[in-house]
Amino acid sequence: MTIVTIPAIYQGGVLRPQVKLNLPDNTPVQIQVTTWPASATVAGSLFGAFPSLATLTSDDLDWAKRLWGHGVEQQSRRLDGLTSA
Repeated sequence: MTIVTIPAIYQGGVLRPQVKLNLPDNTPVQIQVTTWPASATVAGSLFGAFPSLATLTSDDLDWAKRLWGHGVEQQSRRLDGLTSA
């Protein structure tokens, strides 16, 4: 069993995926519906596209903000573990 999360629009009694599904015709699927605010369904929106970001902590975000304040070369060295963060 494979589980994927994709954006879809409910329109005219039909759920329409906003991305192409790599499934053969007539493949049985199970659907779990989670509604999103209308602002999240704007065409081109990335809202919900990266569910793993929900696991970030405030410490993770603070670290990223500190790293952002350094030049690109220093960021690269820190990410490669060549200098202490």
